[in-house]
Amino acid sequence: MFKQQISKFSTSANLLARAGKGYRISPHVKLRAPILPTVDNISVNEDHPLWKFFNNKEFIRAPADIQFNGRAWSIQELRKKSFDDLHCLWYICLKERNKLYREEHIYKQTDSLRSYEYDALSEEIRKSMWKIKQVLSERDHAHQNVQELYNTEVSKYLDEFKENYLKDEDVESDAWFDKLERLQYAIFGIPDVLDYNTIVDLRFLEGIKYIGNLKFEKFQKAAGREDLGELRDIAEIYTIFEESATTEGVKSACEKIDEYRLSEIVIPGSKEIAVVQGFIDDKIKNSESDFAEVEEEEQK
Repeated sequence: MFKQQISKFSTSANLLARAGKGYRISPHVKLRAPILPTVDNISVNEDHPLWKFFNNKEFIRAPADIQFNGRAWSIQELRKKSFDDLHCLWYICLKERNKLYREEHIYKQTDSLRSYEYDALSEEIRKSMWKIKQVLSERDHAHQNVQELYNTEVSKYLDEFKENYLKDEDVESDAWFDKLERLQYAIFGIPDVLDYNTIVDLRFLEGIKYIGNLKFEKFQKAAGREDLGELRDIAEIYTIFEESATTEGVKSACEKIDEYRLSEIVIPGSKEIAVVQGFIDDKIKNSESDFAEVEEEEQK
């Protein structure tokens, strides 16, 4: 059917032409030769991204503008560079190789031997890029090794801290309060004063669990709340965490947990970070509201 439509269209066009009427274009119009696209009749925006493939928006650089006798960066030189410097150097090399590829392609179209010079220079730049990746890989491996060592040492320290804390009979003292405060900030990044810049991540969450469970294990018996059993979810752990590291503080937190358990809600692990972030944001808002009320009372 489609072929028949094409055939009919062509036939009708031929009939109109033979009849000498029905032209869509007047026979008196003189057609000019098509305009071939050239540099002179094409307008390109000054901020067009393809300009990055050109050097100073030139069609091709003169050989004198390119240093063909350069060499690749050595690994020893690159090891002295910062991460930001290496990052910038990588993209400078990448942009230069793109420019060389374009110019080399133009010379190849004309069978010019100069294309081999461009190819050799591009290879030197490629070596520099490979060495940048090598240096970054070395730093990444070193960071991983240090991180593994750090995690091992931190784990040992936390075990020793917990053992000493549970063993000591006088932990309701300024000395131990300061130790807990320094530990939660130095290892878990939990500040003493919370604000809207406080972001909960896995490390932050791990600190809340460690401090909360530590307080609960230490004061559960003294608070007479062994009937509570184990803490079920992050909401109960956070309730212990935000109270003072005292018998009365844990006792007050356990009473809040009793009310919470009446709802029969248990927060899954996948929601822990979002829930704790919500707790912190609500606490900051309440603190600001209380502060505003105090200011109003003082002004009266």
